[in-house]
Amino acid sequence: MNTKNLALTTYYLYSLIITLIPLPWWYYNVGGIFIIYDSPFQISMILLGENLILGYILNIIFNAIRIYVAVNLGYSLLLLLLRKEVTKYTTMVWLPVFYLIDPVVVYLVIKYLVPAVTGISFNYPFFIIGSEIINTNYQGYNISLLIQSYPTILYWFTLVCTILYVVYLLLKK
Repeated sequence: MNTKNLALTTYYLYSLIITLIPLPWWYYNVGGIFIIYDSPFQISMILLGENLILGYILNIIFNAIRIYVAVNLGYSLLLLLLRKEVTKYTTMVWLPVFYLIDPVVVYLVIKYLVPAVTGISFNYPFFIIGSEIINTNYQGYNISLLIQSYPTILYWFTLVCTILYVVYLLLKK
């Protein structure tokens, strides 16, 4: 097996393993009131210490996505190993990159949707990784909440998929 195909084989195998690991990629915490652990393949949503049923419903869809991605990765790996046919399945290349959009969605929800629904406006600074304090005034009381947004160690491992595919592309040239 040449170096180019070795890089692609490693990408497929590593991506398949990452896809099948049932752990979150990202962690959000809104003052301990609302906590989210999520990945493109599962989500856990906790509001005031209780799991939200919406999380269970979304997990049905997310698990279908997990199966779809795993089958495509497995099929591409099998074709590469058995027939030496190179197929390009790049979902796991883009998921970690696009996953950085997730904090942007959270920002837009807290900044625009929550005030539209509740009538309470928040001073919410934009950030992707780290922690910030948001402030609001509700019925004459000043409320401050610590917002945390962190990738888990598994997220950093998913970036290896992207790097492996870039190595394959570089070797291909």
